[in-house]
Amino acid sequence: MQEGAPRCYGIHRQVHLLVDFVPNHQRIAADIPATVPVAHRPNPAVTCSPVAIPNLGVRRSPMTISRRTALKLGLGAGALPLLGCSRLGAGAGARAAILAATAAGIIKARPLPLSGVRLTGGPLKHTQDLNGRYLLDLEPDRMLAYYRDRAGLTPKGEPYGGWDGDGRNLTGHIAGHHLTAVSLMWAATGDQRYRDRADYLVTELKEVQDAHGNGYLSALVGLRNAFGELARGDIRSASFDLNGEWAPWYTLHKTFGGLRDAYRLTGNETALEMEIAFAEWAEGILSRLSDAQLQHMMNTEFGGMNEIMVDLFADTADERWLDLSYKFEHRAFIEPLQRHQDILAGKHGNTAVPKLIGSADRFALTGNPADLMGASFFWDRVVQYHTFSSGGHGKDEYFGPPGQLSDRVDGRTAETCNIYNMLKLTRQLFSLRPDPHYADFHERALFNHILSSIDPEDGRTCYMVPVGRGVQREYQDMQQSFTCCVGSGMESHALHGDGLYYEDGDRLWVNLYAPSTAEWEEADVRLAMETGFPEGETATLRVEARRPREFTLMLRQPFWAGDGFAVRVNGEMVAPDTRPDGLEFTGRSQYGRFEYDASSFRELRRTWQSGDVVEVDLPKPLRLEGLPDNPRRASIMWGPIVLA
Repeated sequence: MQEGAPRCYGIHRQVHLLVDFVPNHQRIAADIPATVPVAHRPNPAVTCSPVAIPNLGVRRSPMTISRRTALKLGLGAGALPLLGCSRLGAGAGARAAILAATAAGIIKARPLPLSGVRLTGGPLKHTQDLNGRYLLDLEPDRMLAYYRDRAGLTPKGEPYGGWDGDGRNLTGHIAGHHLTAVSLMWAATGDQRYRDRADYLVTELKEVQDAHGNGYLSALVGLRNAFGELARGDIRSASFDLNGEWAPWYTLHKTFGGLRDAYRLTGNETALEMEIAFAEWAEGILSRLSDAQLQHMMNTEFGGMNEIMVDLFADTADERWLDLSYKFEHRAFIEPLQRHQDILAGKHGNTAVPKLIGSADRFALTGNPADLMGASFFWDRVVQYHTFSSGGHGKDEYFGPPGQLSDRVDGRTAETCNIYNMLKLTRQLFSLRPDPHYADFHERALFNHILSSIDPEDGRTCYMVPVGRGVQREYQDMQQSFTCCVGSGMESHALHGDGLYYEDGDRLWVNLYAPSTAEWEEADVRLAMETGFPEGETATLRVEARRPREFTLMLRQPFWAGDGFAVRVNGEMVAPDTRPDGLEFTGRSQYGRFEYDASSFRELRRTWQSGDVVEVDLPKPLRLEGLPDNPRRASIMWGPIVLA
């Protein structure tokens, strides 16, 4: 690292280097089936054999919040989605919709809303605060300048530059990211300044949309002409270029994702009205295209447009928007994953992940098994065969062959946008299948990649958080560059409280250990956690309840803690859980003759009352974690933390 270069966040200023070593013993190199929840499989193994999926690709009617179900449950326009619900403001419609999915057997664990979790210290709180100051320093009139100009309105400020500048850029994407980020910060902190900023952005964008007059809303300079060609069936589509525009649907997704979050998190009804108007505009274009033309269009990156339409269906109970989500179903990419075929090599990482976020989101509303099979298989392959010890993946933004990482660790690896989206998918999948290996990845990627992507002193963020020997980080000019990773970074560091806790009736999951408080409204229980993690090795949880309440506290027992993991309730040691075969959980499990890392949940069932104290020991032994194709090249791990 050069003298004067920004320091990185994390234990010992993590440098994420890899070292060569000769192992004391050689782990068995073998493929382990995709169903086995492991932290890191020992060998890449080949693509799984294709599996037959009943009704593959056939759209099923919504199971949970069709208009009839919505009315039966008393859901109106305030009905909110069943996934991503930890971001919600915990309105009545949101709770009813989530409970409906639970009753249908789809949602197994409901994340506590972001508004019910408060960070109270540690690096997550510090970087959240840094991000919040940055968001308030930005000038909304500058990020809205090109929106106004394209609508024939006079700009109120000098426009920003970089990727948000004029010409062939992602012009307008920063306003969308910013709207999402300040809405998240309002939920995460309750600071009125963030809600005021969100309201201002919505008001200004509404003026722009009204000036266009047909639901259209964009800052891209040539988009109206490009989409006019598109509607006529003249489609010129490549990886990042659609009719001469740089990934226009990707940019539109950011704008309308911001409107969605302003509606859900701040309760701004105008934002929902604007979303509906936009969806009607998009429907008018896409309804003219044949299936073949739509598939050709999707050769260009389109962000999370499928997710946006699914979420709009959830918010309105209007099945038009569920239907529209299928017009963003890129079958050439999705269907092989649904058949359990790894076709990721050579694919652009951040183009891929949002497509599966939309699939997981839609599964929660329709129960279509193909959506879940594609999303979960994609997650398994990325995490087990394409991911470095830091939780990042990809080189020069692209996936390589599965399990072949040793020759890909040097250079520009691990784009931050990818990890933002992988964590989003991870939290969704945990809601559907509350398995600790999702929480393991959440912890790994959050504490090693996301925290390390921001300078702890000035808040600048990284495009890449590279692994390898002697690599440096690309810190951004936060007032000028406005790359995609600056935008997703605004959101990432507002989401640190997301997915720490989940609940399901009489169970409360503690997935990650971080200084925080959690309001479990349905149970009338409050939990306060004190911990020095990730540097410290203990955590203390204090229970507050208005009256005694029986429930199960599900404490994640990380595999890396080994047999040193211990729990005490009110000073009394709790005996370790046992497996069905009568053996204790030790952080290692076995599949046939193969051993692999596996976390579990320590289940504490009792009648809890105010004043109960739970103490957790979280020892972090040092270990080496080798690459699947070259165990001589390894990371030095301190518990879940990458040291080098």
